[in-house]
Amino acid sequence: MNSYPGSSSYLSSSSSDDDYYDDIEMQVVGQITANNNFCVAQHQKNKGSRRGLIPGHIVIHRDQESVDRNLFNDYFAENPRFTDLMFRRRFRMGRPLFLHILDAIQRHDNYFIQRRDGMGKLGLLGLQKVTVVFRMLAYGVPADATDEYIKIGESTTIESLKRFFRAVVKVFGARFL
Repeated sequence: MNSYPGSSSYLSSSSSDDDYYDDIEMQVVGQITANNNFCVAQHQKNKGSRRGLIPGHIVIHRDQESVDRNLFNDYFAENPRFTDLMFRRRFRMGRPLFLHILDAIQRHDNYFIQRRDGMGKLGLLGLQKVTVVFRMLAYGVPADATDEYIKIGESTTIESLKRFFRAVVKVFGARFL
């Protein structure tokens, strides 16, 4: 029996062929439905656990509040943990100059001012963003190496560096560059 397109037996179907194709169709529809239900269930399961803008990226809880407090207590408190000499050695400048640059950058670009995100959670301090930039400049370390102490991800570090450079050129360029 020839059953290729255009042959007479292909065009004429028997009831057993209809039953056969109905069974296959039901199996395929059943598999598609099961697959769809599985995908919907997985999406619902993962929906609450995924945060962030980019699907597939891992969100790391960095405990920003304690990082803010530690950074401030280490270098910027009234009686900091590390001396002025240690600050100068680590940042390649004195604390007053650092704070002057931070203030000028914050007045120029709101990116360096701490804000709340859409969930009401406090974002990074400008102090953290500028500190990470100066660490990269002072030591020549890559962006992801600053995550251990400052607790800022690589992409935020790079964004901070770019915005810092633009702000420095705008604010200090006429006088110093």
